[in-house]
Amino acid sequence: MNSYLESSPILTAFGYQRVFHTENVSQYQHSDAAWGSVDFLHAFRSVSLAMLERAKKYPIFGGKRNPPTLDPEDVIGLKVQAMANDPARIARERSDIEGLAQHYGANLDWDRIEEYYAVFDLRHEAKKLRETFSRAD
Repeated sequence: MNSYLESSPILTAFGYQRVFHTENVSQYQHSDAAWGSVDFLHAFRSVSLAMLERAKKYPIFGGKRNPPTLDPEDVIGLKVQAMANDPARIARERSDIEGLAQHYGANLDWDRIEEYYAVFDLRHEAKKLRETFSRAD
């Protein structure tokens, strides 16, 4: 059986339940909202693999850990996918996207961001976002 079809025993042991699943993504939510949710992108498509290839490592916890971190454009792409997969998340994800766009502004690769929106036929939203934030710094 493919591993993406199986629920995570580690997460379920900590009280999470898988609430959304496709071959592309799995989302887990905790029974206590304070613990939030965890999204997994099943990276096997070229777009997902490219995100991982672009990830950069930054030291945290006094340099004891160096987790790979996605570019802000790729985080926005994942948030666009989350909105498309679960309309209940639109307000939260849109707010996060606008926060990233406000912070990074003109430094973002707006063409890459527009490609992510185009996958979900949301080009009009990408255009509005770019018009609003592409000059922000």
